[in-house]
Amino acid sequence: MAGFRMTPESLLAYLPLLGSVLYLPSRAKPAPAQMLAPGWLVERAELEPLLHTCWLVAASDVHADGPREWIECVDAQGRLRARLHLLPDTDYLAWDALLASGDPLTAPAHRRVQHPFRLASASVMAFQHRRLAGLNIVSAVMPPQLSSLGKGIACEVARAEALPLEQPGG
Repeated sequence: MAGFRMTPESLLAYLPLLGSVLYLPSRAKPAPAQMLAPGWLVERAELEPLLHTCWLVAASDVHADGPREWIECVDAQGRLRARLHLLPDTDYLAWDALLASGDPLTAPAHRRVQHPFRLASASVMAFQHRRLAGLNIVSAVMPPQLSSLGKGIACEVARAEALPLEQPGG
């Protein structure tokens, strides 16, 4: 596992470059408004945990169907706010660029990320970004295409987390 300091603004700017990812937000209560990324709004409530990201933890594991990689989005208090899972359909160069854009940490801001991580949902999505009246709006849509391998991995991760695989906004 590797940790990276990342502002919410940097994370949100990179997300649309990734293409399809499996997104798992937490059920954690929202933090006070002053902790949110200034000038950024999310179109849907399930994207709100991304506004609290202060550092990322890159993790991987090997399963019967091959390696899996994901990023844990952690807030200033050390709480896991969301996970982003790499899929075969994800842009691997954008994934690497996202991680390279963070400041590497020799030790995480918190020695241990606080658990349990209670998941709210699991959705395959592609993030989008637009500007509206001087604000940055982040939204997510169902990817136009998803490979059968990508869908299979997303279903397996969701099943392992005891969640149904949902459509964005559903």
